[in-house]
Amino acid sequence: FLIYSLLTFSALTSSAYYLFGPKSLEEGLLYHFSRVDHRHNYSMFWYWIYLDRGQIAASSYLIISQNPLLSLGKILMVPQAVLLAYISLGVAPYDLSFALFLQTFAFVAQNKVMTAQYFTWYLCLLPLCSDRIKWRTRRMILSLLLLALSIGLWLGSAFCLEMQGLPVHIYVWCASVLFYIANVNLLVTILCHYQGPWRHTLICDISKMNAPSKLKLT
Repeated sequence: FLIYSLLTFSALTSSAYYLFGPKSLEEGLLYHFSRVDHRHNYSMFWYWIYLDRGQIAASSYLIISQNPLLSLGKILMVPQAVLLAYISLGVAPYDLSFALFLQTFAFVAQNKVMTAQYFTWYLCLLPLCSDRIKWRTRRMILSLLLLALSIGLWLGSAFCLEMQGLPVHIYVWCASVLFYIANVNLLVTILCHYQGPWRHTLICDISKMNAPSKLKLT
């Protein structure tokens, strides 16, 4: 799988570079390492990006190489890299389809830019491993309800900000923080309700300490 993935990636990237030149690398790959957008962004980092953009606009003499957003964009990729590396080495050897879902879910949840279409990235992978996850449990239902509530609060506050022009930036940010917490909580819940060949006993044991009822793992 690794060899095929590298060959496919290399072939497509080389073809794009041959046809369009260095611009293909900048637009297709390098741009995303420093991309920082605050519009329509579910990520809790959007508010910091918004405030930094305001400071940059007020400082017209600031040169591009000193732009703090570029450094911020790179720093925020560190948690993503750690999670992706752990899932690749710790989960993929036992359950590849589940690892693909976890990688995409964790990447989106930790990303500094997260618009609505990002959700389809991991939802399209869920059918590959959903049969190995226990969905009809009290904790799973509560986790999904918390996620739905956070999305509703974010959409409502974002509508007031972007469509009505109301000064509710702090409320949108609070909704983004709740959405992040809901995603992390759902990720841990999925890990603890996974019934396939891979187990993460440490996460599940810690989670059981705070759970209202005991969860039996085999």
